Amino acid sequence: MGPTTIGESVADGIGLIPGSFVNSYAYREGDETYLIDTGFSAKAKPIFRAFNAAHVPLAQVSKILLTHHHPDHMGGAAQVLKNVPAPVSCHGDDAPFVDGRVRRPGPFLMRLLMRAHPVPVAISLKDQDRVGSLLVVHAPGHTPGEVAFYLPARKILFSGDAVVERKGRLTFPAPKAATSLEQAVRSLARLRELDIELLLPGHGVPVTKDIASKIDDLIRRAPTEFLGRAAP
Repeated sequence: MGPTTIGESVADGIGLIPGSFVNSYAYREGDETYLIDTGFSAKAKPIFRAFNAAHVPLAQVSKILLTHHHPDHMGGAAQVLKNVPAPVSCHGDDAPFVDGRVRRPGPFLMRLLMRAHPVPVAISLKDQDRVGSLLVVHAPGHTPGEVAFYLPARKILFSGDAVVERKGRLTFPAPKAATSLEQAVRSLARLRELDIELLLPGHGVPVTKDIASKIDDLIRRAPTEFLGRAAP
């Protein structure tokens, strides 16, 4: 029997932890438990509830992996770190925003309403790094250091906000919050190269069917829908 699933089971050893419009994931691999994103709640309540319901101590978290620096994905990290000294990893381009060295970009009101306490970054990730069986895929655009985490042997992608699900289609979240929509669109080509049978987005529901064709659809729609110009 495999390890207990933390959250809503979406695959062996992988649980979805739904929060306020954003998803976190608990991925268990051997003796390791990875927490992928920590949600919006500064008190990390969804995460604590999921671990308590699974009767798994939060202290079993061995690594915290952030797909990017936005508060809805790292908001609970400071609270989690109060309970377990797990190292935080994110891409090096987002690390200054995560650890507070650089002020997060965006309108003042948005920064005021969506605050997140800085946390120390123990490991700065780069493209093609490995974290256990996870492959780091740099997919910038939503933020400079946006990454997805890919399990090649199982064809599973934790896509963060590089691509999300809404009403059965793939799309981008909050286009106005993106650092560069042009770059985000270009990053879709990297995701399209991956063989994906289960896509676990930062927002929306897991996608299990027609993933390649849905990414192709977004690539076709993106120039007019997000960039305001005719596709070449």
